[in-house]
Parts: sequence; structure tokens; C-alpha cells
Amino acid sequence: MSGLLRAELARARARPFVWFVAVALTLGAVGLVATGWWETRPPSAQESAAADAAFAEALRSWDVEGEAIIARCHEAERAMRAELGDDYDASCELLAPAREVYEPRRADLGELLDARLPSVGVMLVLAMLMVGVGLVTAEFTSGSIGTWLTFAPRRGRVFVSKLAAALLAALPCGLLGLAVLVVGLVGVCLVNGTSTDVPGAEWAASADRSVRWLASGLGATALGVGLAFALRHAAAVTGVLVWWAAAVETALPLVLPVAGFLPLSTNVRAWLSGGTDYWVPECVPDPAVPGAELCEQVAHHVSAGQGALVASVVVLVALAAGWLTFRLRDV
Repeated sequence: MSGLLRAELARARARPFVWFVAVALTLGAVGLVATGWWETRPPSAQESAAADAAFAEALRSWDVEGEAIIARCHEAERAMRAELGDDYDASCELLAPAREVYEPRRADLGELLDARLPSVGVMLVLAMLMVGVGLVTAEFTSGSIGTWLTFAPRRGRVFVSKLAAALLAALPCGLLGLAVLVVGLVGVCLVNGTSTDVPGAEWAASADRSVRWLASGLGATALGVGLAFALRHAAAVTGVLVWWAAAVETALPLVLPVAGFLPLSTNVRAWLSGGTDYWVPECVPDPAVPGAELCEQVAHHVSAGQGALVASVVVLVALAAGWLTFRLRDV
């Protein structure tokens, strides 16, 4: 089995398609880094001049009205302390104009990561799905699967080795995209002089989300392998995925809101976010208007565990369909 897996990995490395997917994902991550550079760039000379002018005008107004503003603030502070206690602090000393308020705001590293992880996550899931589909359908399209079965006639071993090879080939693609994003954003913040101080809890949360995205990507790879074995053509797999997106992901929640827990997107979102909600209208007769109804949207929760379970079932069904088709159908 290990020899068969090594051979499959060598074949995967020789596929230009795998390298194309890796390069495309890298370019997508580089694009996100470029948008991060734009959000952290230092202010231009014109922006600094405008900030200086606005700050100077604010200082002139403060010289005239500052004492009255502070007095009103302290008066309001005393009134609030009478209601809330002596610990209330209105921070009146912070009302004076500050130069940094008038400059364009620049994002720090934590904000950049938080905003861009979902984008690179979607890209890596799609990329890893493409790897799973492409590695298998290429074998059927070229006819090499028949030759391969001549040397390895046990189809169960071939199926498992191709699944394992696809997972092992897709994982570095996903890791590469995440690494390019994180390293690139850190570099952008260092070059542009914005804060790279991210609390340990935020790093841990980002790492947790990254692992969840990678796990979703591996699930997408396995899904792609199962569909590719079942359908044998990339165009057919694409058609099934488009139908699923239109019928189950889009139309089903509109036609049957109570089935909002079934779409794969809802369950994956629950897995990635630690839980999510879908909304179902619940209506009762309107006592004031005969024949009318009063409706309200009621939230229903999908936990992370439920999301992972449903997504896993979908992947296992696809793998089972692929295995049965490969086992029973001639190549």
C-alpha cells in the first residue's frame, strides 16, 4: 500500500494542474496582501497637509469654546454620578483635539488577519476541491486508469491510495495560501510601520479558524474525489455542484425555510464560526384582521458539532457513491 501511495504522489507531482492550482491560490493570497498594504500605507503629503489644517482649525475652535465644553462635560458627569455612583468617569480630558484623529485610519495586523482569513479560506477550499476532482478525472479522461488497474488490480487499494494522495497533495496548497497571507501581512505592517502587536488570544483564535478552514478544505478534497470517481468527468462534477448550489443552497431555504439546517453552506459556516443561526417564519392568525396572519422570524441554532456532522455525512455519501461506481462499473 505504501508503494502504491508513493506512486500516486509521484503522479500527482507530475500533474501541471496541481501546480496551476497552487500558483492560483498563491496569487489570490498575494492579492489580499496587496489590499492590506493599501489599508496600512502611510498618509500622503496631501493627506498630512489636510490633517494639519483640520487640526489647526480644531485647536482654534477649542481655544474659544474648550472651557465651556469641559464645564458642560463635568456638569453631565456629576449628574451621571448621582445616578450611577462615584465610579462613573466621563473622561472629559479626552475631549481636546488630538492630531492623530485627523489622519486616515490605518489597520493593524489583527484587523487585517481578521478581515482576510475568510477570503483566503474560501479560496483554499475551492482550490483543494479542484485538486481532488482534477487528480481523479484526469485519470479517466486520459484512459490511464485502465492501465493503472493492470498493475494494481485491487480497486479498493487504488481508490484509497488515490484519495490519500489527493489529500496529501491538496494540504500543502492550503498551507501555502495561509502562509503567504500571514507572512505577507506581517511584512506589510512592518514596512508601513503599523502595529503588529496581536494578543495571544487573538493569535490562538486565528490559528483555530485556520485549522478549521484547512479541515474544510480536506473535506472538500475528499468530496471532489468521491464525485470524480462517481461521474468521471470534470464537466459532470461541475454540473452537479452548480445544481447543488442552485437547488439546495439557494432555492431550498427559500421554498422550505424549516429545512434551513440542510444546506452545506449553513453547516460549514457553523463549523467555521462555532455555530450559526438560520431563520424560520412562524405565523399565527391575526385576531384583529380575519384571514390575516402575524408572522415573525424565529432563529434556529446550528452548533459547530452539528455542522461538522452534516458536512461529514455529505462527504461520506459522495465517497461511497464514488467507491461503488468504481467497484461495479467498467473503466
